[in-house]
Amino acid sequence: MRGTLTDLVINRKTPVIGICVGMQILAEGSDEGSRPGLGWVPGRVRHFKTMADAEVRVPHMGWNDVSPGAGIGLFAGLEQEARFYFLHSYYFQCADTADAAAEARYGMAFTCAVKRGNVNGVQFHPEKSHHFGARLLKNFAEQ
Repeated sequence: MRGTLTDLVINRKTPVIGICVGMQILAEGSDEGSRPGLGWVPGRVRHFKTMADAEVRVPHMGWNDVSPGAGIGLFAGLEQEARFYFLHSYYFQCADTADAAAEARYGMAFTCAVKRGNVNGVQFHPEKSHHFGARLLKNFAEQ
């Protein structure tokens, strides 16, 4: 299936969004195991305990403010008030900071959304994030 997915997403430019662990598989690899990810967004998924401030509780669970980058279509209309529900122990460390679409804070600033061309990913759960999540999913569907 990987070849077919790569053809659709990378070669044919079909828009895709990875949610939570779906965002994490977009990376090249993870601290969680040795198997490679899809590699569609260069970077690595890191455990929160690898942060400089290892005093955070894992998993990170609850509502957090999200700060989107300028001009990120997924967050259109959410730039001032974006707040989403998180439940995770890992975060995406982008190899290229240009792929970081939004960040949140949990012991440190971390990338909580990625965008590389037609490939999108969010670490939070838009389906559990009330009108903020509904707006984000609507924005994705309309891009």
